[in-house]
Amino acid sequence: MTPGAYTLWNPAAGRYLSVRGRNLVLASAPLPWMFKQSGRNGFHIYANETDLLLDIDNANVAVGTTVKIWDYTGYDVQIWTVGQNSNGTYSLLYAGNPRYCLGFRGSRAILELRDPKNPMQEWKFAATGQPYDYLSITSINHRVELQLPSHVSRLISRNELVLWANRLETAYSSFYELTGYLPFSDIVVEAYKSSSRPNRVGWVIPGQNIIHIDRSFLVPELTKMHQRDNDWNFCALHEMGHLFDFGMPWNFEPEMMTDLKLAYVLEKHGAAASPSEFSAGTFFVGADIAQAYGRLASDFSVQYNIFGCVKRFLDIKDFIGWDPFRQTFHTLYHQVAAYASASGRVKLEAFIQLLSHYSGRNLTDYFSPGEWNAILRRVTR
Repeated sequence: MTPGAYTLWNPAAGRYLSVRGRNLVLASAPLPWMFKQSGRNGFHIYANETDLLLDIDNANVAVGTTVKIWDYTGYDVQIWTVGQNSNGTYSLLYAGNPRYCLGFRGSRAILELRDPKNPMQEWKFAATGQPYDYLSITSINHRVELQLPSHVSRLISRNELVLWANRLETAYSSFYELTGYLPFSDIVVEAYKSSSRPNRVGWVIPGQNIIHIDRSFLVPELTKMHQRDNDWNFCALHEMGHLFDFGMPWNFEPEMMTDLKLAYVLEKHGAAASPSEFSAGTFFVGADIAQAYGRLASDFSVQYNIFGCVKRFLDIKDFIGWDPFRQTFHTLYHQVAAYASASGRVKLEAFIQLLSHYSGRNLTDYFSPGEWNAILRRVTR
């Protein structure tokens, strides 16, 4: 069994494995299932056009437990293997204990003990070729792969898409330069699927090297990028910044911190980007991204907000430069064990103390009492 896309047909029912909502059903129409390698012998099995995968309900490995599709959790109850039966069919086996397999009891998909006499555990696989209608673009050093809706090639030239992939590869190296941390050797920007959650346009999942971008959000974003000069895409860079949050327990405010790291990338390369709140004609080059944060910010001495906070840190950067930030990130990367159970206040104070040390300035003076208290409330909530 190799990774790829397959339809699963149950001969006894004469129907295909499909979904209704998050429930597994048997249906007359085929549904592609994407088998992605997980570990040496297992697969994550995704339902077509979603980021939802085959899952044992509540991680309860027992006969009769519902099997459904669910968001990625990182638990091994989402890892499956394939076992061949004597009649040429296959069974979907729970990788953690292959005595258990997917079966149907009536209309309900459940976990069962594997039984060679139970036809409702048997599936015939048919490869569907490429599972989703997407265009794959790879950067020059193969560090970044873009997976885009195929029709975008009618909107944006392939050369422009390759250029974007190369820019994201450069950005990834710059995040590494700033933080001293390389979470993955290569990454994927998966932007051909729809989000399973309303209003979620970009996201990452801890432990995965994938930046997810909702396809309905990406297409107008690409159109905006096409109309701008040297646009690297704010959403992709923001989510890329979150990849560098994984395993960093010292990070007292990831949403603010990723936009701070993003600003470093833009300034270093003189690149353009614009949060989605702005029109195609409005974009910010290099250090000017601070203007975007300022326009989106509210007074965070009254109530904490991400843009107000990152704008304050960029004001500090204007005084001390990026070197103290780089030194602080590198030091904290090598001290992760010290913050595994630290409070939000301890993490915040450690960051400011190191930044003050490397800059030779007392940086707490750069925050008003109201701003400092707002950050404290945020990180101790």
